[in-house]
Amino acid sequence: MVLGVGTDIMRIEQLHREYLSAEDPFAKKNFTKRELEEAGRRDNPLHYLATRFAGKEAVYKALDWNGEHILFRDIEIQNRENGKPFVALSGKVKEFAMEKGITDIQISLSYDTGYAIAYAVAQNDSIRQFAQVFE
Repeated sequence: MVLGVGTDIMRIEQLHREYLSAEDPFAKKNFTKRELEEAGRRDNPLHYLATRFAGKEAVYKALDWNGEHILFRDIEIQNRENGKPFVALSGKVKEFAMEKGITDIQISLSYDTGYAIAYAVAQNDSIRQFAQVFE
């Protein structure tokens, strides 16, 4: 069952090269060490970080967060071997998602012509329970 949907778009030029440093305050607050390391291996590191930042905003909206300030580094966006992105939560964000019964967050990321866009869907596994009714 879908519990929340979020989307975000941002201009890639909003990010600056200094954000690639793990010592930069913005980078520390918003990206995990793994995300920054992966960005450094990319041909277009700012595109990579912009899609991640838009993805974190989309996840934030899909969670329908209504609590205190959120740390975006508690929302990590990684890639599977096939390149498909997935969301890994930690800290208070993970606790909040568990309390809401969220068991999965699907995410799609893209960029083109100076913009990064992300779409996230928070869901629980009640669809499996629903499917069992028809077995």
